[in-house]
Amino acid sequence: MTAPVMGQELAFPEIEYEQRLHAVQNELSQQNLAAGILFDPENIYWLTGFQTIGYFTFQCLLVLKDSKPILLSRQVNSFLAAVTPTLSQFVGIEDHKSPIRVLIDLINHHYDPSDVLGLETKAWYLTVHDYLELKSTCGLELSEWNGCIDEFRKIKDPSQIKRIRSAARAAEAGLAAALDEVKIGATENDLAAAMHSASIAAGSEYLGHPPLVVSGERTALCFSMWKRRELREGDVILLESAGCVDRYHAMIARSAILGEATEKQRKMAATIIAVLEKAIESIKPGVTSAEVDMKCREITESSGVDGEFSHRTGYAIGIGFPPNWSEGKFLSLRADDPTVLEPGMTFHCVPTLFGEQFGMCFSESVLVTDSGCEVLTEFPRQLFEIDI
Repeated sequence: MTAPVMGQELAFPEIEYEQRLHAVQNELSQQNLAAGILFDPENIYWLTGFQTIGYFTFQCLLVLKDSKPILLSRQVNSFLAAVTPTLSQFVGIEDHKSPIRVLIDLINHHYDPSDVLGLETKAWYLTVHDYLELKSTCGLELSEWNGCIDEFRKIKDPSQIKRIRSAARAAEAGLAAALDEVKIGATENDLAAAMHSASIAAGSEYLGHPPLVVSGERTALCFSMWKRRELREGDVILLESAGCVDRYHAMIARSAILGEATEKQRKMAATIIAVLEKAIESIKPGVTSAEVDMKCREITESSGVDGEFSHRTGYAIGIGFPPNWSEGKFLSLRADDPTVLEPGMTFHCVPTLFGEQFGMCFSESVLVTDSGCEVLTEFPRQLFEIDI
């Protein structure tokens, strides 16, 4: 297909993708694999810059050892593929055809039965049905090939960090706009609409996960969302805003009270903020994920606050496609995790406490630097008591 007359669809210079491909091809050679097959849209995006909202149908990337990758996807994605110069070929799947049959024909065209192919089996978008069909009908040996791209994505270079900084500005704008809407009679939807609008106006693309707006007793229910509820005096309001630039995300959370906070509410907020500040203080090159998490939990365990800290201390941030905006699948701050922190890692530190009557969260997006931790999000770190 002839590419439309427009600029190429790449977030970074093409030479950056060439370097990434060479690094992955070296990994294939070291593992004696003839090629690798990726299904995760985040990994496909990291390696080639290709993105589409149509990844909900079958899609994979055949990573060749001696040339640019081949993208196999639904035919309607051919338009975006045509303006992505990091791909050597696009193989379209017509809606009436079997994706696995198309993939097997592609494999048989390029490889012999004696070859071994690496298969990304941990991707959410490789279904059990497709995997079983591929394994039973493919004439080649398939070897699990997981974590290769993850390792490269853990450390962010300056150009990637620049995107996260821009995303942080959009997240801050969304949070500020939502707080401005907090008043008696406003609905959770009013706050969510203000948050979305301001974040997008500040440069955010569509998010990998909906931002969080919830009020009243439902703040005690982790992952509950806005639901047309009207705000009332005394409500706890939990706000988690995000921004996305070139698929790189940043997040920030704050909690507010509509009116004057109770001592119990102030104590919970102070405890969570103390945990957040301990995380920021503890994050530095050479310490482990588990060490950071342990120091944070020591605060909640000795605080006497009525609330459960059931969440990991933080998760990696970077590339995200719905339904997730994090890179927590392969890098987190959590108990018993021996991962050693390195400069260039980026996290969303998100300590939360959920009690019987309400829950709160205060969070920041951070960067591991050569000497410690840089907070990328900028916003007053406090419990907001909204005058009624």
